[in-house]
Amino acid sequence: MALRTVEGKIEYILQLLSHGRAKTVVLVGQPGVGKTWMARELTDRATERGLFDFTLWLFLNREYDSMALCQSFAQQLYLLSTAEEFEDDDYEGEEEEEEEEMEQDLRQKISEALAQKHFLIILDDEGKQMKEKDIMPKLETLLNLSQQSSYKVLITTNNHPNSDIMDSMRSVIEVEPLSKKESKFLLQKRAGTKVFELSGIEPLVEECVQRSTGLPAEIVVMGKALSYIGQCDSGLQKLEIALEEVAYGERFDIALLLRCGFNILPGGILIYCCRPDRHFFQDSGCVHYNELIAYWMMEGYLGQVDCIEKAYNKGYHVLKELIDFHIVKTVEPDYVVIEGAAINLQDCNRGGFGWTANLGLSSVFRYGEWEGLGRITQVGGIIRSLSSGKKGRKLSTLLLDGNRIGSEIPDYLLQSWQDLHVLVIFNPTFKSLPRFLSNMDKLNVLVLRNCHFLEEIDYVLELRRLTALEISGPSSFCRIPDDFFRGTPSLRSLNLSALQIESLPYSFYELSELSWLILGGCSYLKELRSLRRLINLVVIDLSGSTSLSRIQDKSFSSNKELQMINFSKTNIKSLPLIFSLKKLTHLLLSGCLGVDRYPSIRSVATLQIIDLSDACNFKEFHDQSLANLTDLKILDLSRVAVDHLPSNISNPHHLYLNGCTSLSKLECIELLKDLETLDISKAQVKTLPSLSHLHNLRRLLLSCCSNLEELPDLNSLTKLEVLDLFGCSALTVLQDKSFEQMPHLWKLDLSETKIKWFPSLSNLSNIRHLLLKKCTGLRVLPPLESLSKLEELNLCGIGLLRETGADFLNNMICLRILDLFETLLQQLPSMSNLKTLHELYLKGCPDLTTVPDLKELTKLEVLDLFETAVDDLPSLDNFSNLRQLLLRDCPGINEFLQLEMLNLLGATLDKLPYGISELTHLDRLDLPSMKDTQGIGRSNMKELYEYGWDISSFPAETVGDNNKPPVSVTGSQFLQLLENNPSLWKTSFKQFHFSVHPFEEQDGKGVLSFYRDDFIFRDIYFKARHLSDFEEQRSLEIRGFHHSPKGIEDVLSRANCLFLIDNAFERWLSDLGASNCKVLKSCFIDRSREMESVFHEKEVEEIMQLEGLEVLWVSNSVNLKHIYPGNWQSDTFENLKQLYLDCCPKLSIVFSSSQLPKNMQVLQIKFYDELNAVFEGSSTEPKLPNLDTLCLWELPKLKSIGCSLPSLLTQTVWGCPNL
Repeated sequence: MALRTVEGKIEYILQLLSHGRAKTVVLVGQPGVGKTWMARELTDRATERGLFDFTLWLFLNREYDSMALCQSFAQQLYLLSTAEEFEDDDYEGEEEEEEEEMEQDLRQKISEALAQKHFLIILDDEGKQMKEKDIMPKLETLLNLSQQSSYKVLITTNNHPNSDIMDSMRSVIEVEPLSKKESKFLLQKRAGTKVFELSGIEPLVEECVQRSTGLPAEIVVMGKALSYIGQCDSGLQKLEIALEEVAYGERFDIALLLRCGFNILPGGILIYCCRPDRHFFQDSGCVHYNELIAYWMMEGYLGQVDCIEKAYNKGYHVLKELIDFHIVKTVEPDYVVIEGAAINLQDCNRGGFGWTANLGLSSVFRYGEWEGLGRITQVGGIIRSLSSGKKGRKLSTLLLDGNRIGSEIPDYLLQSWQDLHVLVIFNPTFKSLPRFLSNMDKLNVLVLRNCHFLEEIDYVLELRRLTALEISGPSSFCRIPDDFFRGTPSLRSLNLSALQIESLPYSFYELSELSWLILGGCSYLKELRSLRRLINLVVIDLSGSTSLSRIQDKSFSSNKELQMINFSKTNIKSLPLIFSLKKLTHLLLSGCLGVDRYPSIRSVATLQIIDLSDACNFKEFHDQSLANLTDLKILDLSRVAVDHLPSNISNPHHLYLNGCTSLSKLECIELLKDLETLDISKAQVKTLPSLSHLHNLRRLLLSCCSNLEELPDLNSLTKLEVLDLFGCSALTVLQDKSFEQMPHLWKLDLSETKIKWFPSLSNLSNIRHLLLKKCTGLRVLPPLESLSKLEELNLCGIGLLRETGADFLNNMICLRILDLFETLLQQLPSMSNLKTLHELYLKGCPDLTTVPDLKELTKLEVLDLFETAVDDLPSLDNFSNLRQLLLRDCPGINEFLQLEMLNLLGATLDKLPYGISELTHLDRLDLPSMKDTQGIGRSNMKELYEYGWDISSFPAETVGDNNKPPVSVTGSQFLQLLENNPSLWKTSFKQFHFSVHPFEEQDGKGVLSFYRDDFIFRDIYFKARHLSDFEEQRSLEIRGFHHSPKGIEDVLSRANCLFLIDNAFERWLSDLGASNCKVLKSCFIDRSREMESVFHEKEVEEIMQLEGLEVLWVSNSVNLKHIYPGNWQSDTFENLKQLYLDCCPKLSIVFSSSQLPKNMQVLQIKFYDELNAVFEGSSTEPKLPNLDTLCLWELPKLKSIGCSLPSLLTQTVWGCPNL
């Protein structure tokens, strides 16, 4: 029967199943045409109409024996308890029932459940693993079908039934694609309503439907992609561009739509479908969702696992998204499978860069070799095999967190672990490799991830079946026994990342089966000996092994299976020859400072990615042509020293030359045809070659090309999405019709260029970001009224608006960021249409008196009215998202004239006008003139800022419990207050906690973030631990200065606690003036990047004035080499009681023996890579008689303390293998 629509066929089949003679209905069609989808529609409607009491699904992409059939039907009929109820209460298990008894029991229950019932059996994907003729006899035996009259069978298959099984009781229905009307209906249903609110989206979607093939899987994926993108404001512009390209391109490619939306899909939903992992499904046809989530955890796809339960929940959420996307489908209860016609998403990953899995299980186990993780469950933060009482069922898979078992494991647990095939322990607490592992002779996979406490491996691991092994850090563990791997001859995957090993054991080089090698972050590894025996190696990842300088092999000719080489951020000088590698796709040498020349790669035609970014000394390619690299997708040469490129660089899709300052010519670009990204930012070129042939170019990035004087014709770049010319300071002219053929352009940045005239922008129908910051040479502002989709508009510094006004804002209803800083604007139109505005900058418009309808902008996060004449504000009660409110130098706002600066510095913010006190998300609040500064005219305003810094008062109590932001006043205001009221030091400022910071920040807006986290850090480490009387202190924080702040001396001289954070002082004591630090008791220095020594040899007299210093903390100072250089003897440190040193990697000695702080009570030193000794040795061992607390943490080169500690009470030593 020929039926015209899918809907008609569904109704016809329902009639056959209810009243027709047909006992069996067969749905036949090509993969992806919608057979399973139609079967689900049929079963749902049949159930709703009461045609059947039960529907029983069997998925014939897997094999069913009689027991599997029983279990599947029992689950679908809810005759079994949940998975958790299958388990025993402990690891030891109970007495098991015989399998035959269990099967017989299930048969009886199924028979009773189906007695006198109408049921429908669905055989999905017939012919994939099992055929109808194979499964039906088993169903006859189980269900006694010959005696049943109230059942029907629905079959989906790609193959037409054989004529020998055709009879009058069978109907065959050809399943065809959806009609255009049905496709649109399904798409709208899956996409939801929000995306269709986009203006102009309807015709684009209509065209996509017309061009689609009508396959339900395709329509569903497309609909879900639209729904996710439609939920995200930042994705709307890309959606329109992607839809238009998909609809009107040469061919309909739904994967293109998904790639365009990848970055904004929730949770990176497609990342798991870009992996070459489908064999994980193929071996069994389908997989239990618990097994799949555990597999993701093992491979690192769900990130670092600090809590198994949280990681499992994250994985479950991702799986639900994939199911909702119809990329993964649910088969029988709790089992999933990749859709048979799932869309190829191999290129969806960001930038095309691949992902290196932790273990590579999908590659190292060959087809049919591995049974997987088996039936597992997650309970109480442990993932383990189910124990159902069936004979032979033992614990085979176990994933758990190390803190659940501690360093000692009870014998009864070890007994139950003997049959494990897979053991994964996250964050183990073992100090040495547990010996019980060698008793687990059935192990295939062993993962010990994040071994923070591992100090040694002292035996050979005898696991002959072990295929994948991970022992990863960070750890101070530094040596593996030479014969360690002789007991693991079958090893194919090895991950030793982030260990501090200096070399690999000799037995490693005998692992001939090894295919997956991860040694990333082994920062002490110095060399690799010959890998010639590792003939099966597919992946070698040494990224971040910063000490690796030598590879013994001159060639990888023995490693012909290699597909990925990642030596990024190593110290290698030269790479072994790779010309014989016919399967290599990824060659990654990013950050290899020792590499100056490349070996020949012209014969490696399979290369897809070459990454040399930040290999700053690379100067020359061996090959003068890369024309043979026909698969090349990405060539990244950012920040390398090449002065020319090969004459032919093949045809990459993405070419990155950012920061190649020696490169002056780009002739090779003329040969590229498929280029999508061209980044030559910071190049010294004056002109560019023709770009007219780059019809696929999406991103043209030319920022900071300061010598670039003109652009070639851009009219042919019809697919361009981003044009970045920021900082092209020599560029003065754009061709008249530059933007007429760029319907997809969504970002245009011409900031800080010398453009005088603008071509028309009226054809930029999709422009979202227009940045013209400091285009001070502009003589006429182009018409902007037609740019109704703009989300960001930056006209900072363009004084033309003083005459022209800003009426163009009326139509920009999508604006999120509006920057009119220093435009001298005198009047704004009504802002009532800009309800989506998040940031508004009006600083430096001194004649602007009002912001019309400001009360409508309730989504504002930043409101900058600095140096305007605005004289009133609406109530800000509804501005709950406001983070920055900048009102300084707004003399017209009179409500603040009754406030006193003293109250603000006392942090009493409870009664600020305009509802400001209720804005708990504020990070920055700058207020206008107060009573203390009333009467200062505009001519004197410069004096308010002459010192260049602001001061605020931070609360003594924990900042985390205080939602009020600190309020800043200028240094001039503050010093004037003190000059007029010197008695304040004895009253209001008897105790104080001030923070001083530069007024002008890099963005020029005077905006300074409130460092809430740093204040919390201060509270934890100083108030709670070191300064028990913190509230009684007089503390001063100096942050973010290049030089000592002028005028701060009076405050500094009264502070007994000093915080120096993010300063560039080389000599803080001299810069600040030692005479101003006489009362100093505690000093905290953090992130002082220029400081090489805390004290200097030429500061002898200054140091003498620090006799009262009791607490010294120095952290995160990357160039610090000394506390004090030389052997100068003094009693200066006589009173030093507490010393804390944290993360200063270049420090090698703390003090010489002549500088011994004899009264020190607490010494803490953490994370010092080069520290050899705490105190430099002398002929007689010195003594610290009062030291009672010592903490030494992660000091890999520390060999001695250098003094005796007779009073030591508390000692914490970890990660010091040489001590």
